[in-house]
Amino acid sequence: MNDPAVFENPCTICRKREATQLCDYIIEYHPVIFFRDYKRFIEQKAYQHETCDLPLCKECARKAQPGYDFCPHHYALYKQIELPGKLKRAQRVSKAKLIGVYEDD
Repeated sequence: MNDPAVFENPCTICRKREATQLCDYIIEYHPVIFFRDYKRFIEQKAYQHETCDLPLCKECARKAQPGYDFCPHHYALYKQIELPGKLKRAQRVSKAKLIGVYEDD
């Protein structure tokens, strides 16, 4: 017999289980670029951002990092962002050179 909770809050991917989490992938940033006064500047919170928030069950959610769950679509994008090993090494070498330049100043 079907669990009634599935019909109230179904997983968007499989539609077989109840959604217990939301996709945490950031899809848009909303930074404030102008403040009317200094008080509002001080009271502002960190950057405001919008996440995907697609309802997911535990089986369909993909763990990107501890505490972050992505839908399968955004997890594939997340994996494409990572540099391959050879490029990561080149990136580290480049950053080390930059740090050395700044430390000499």
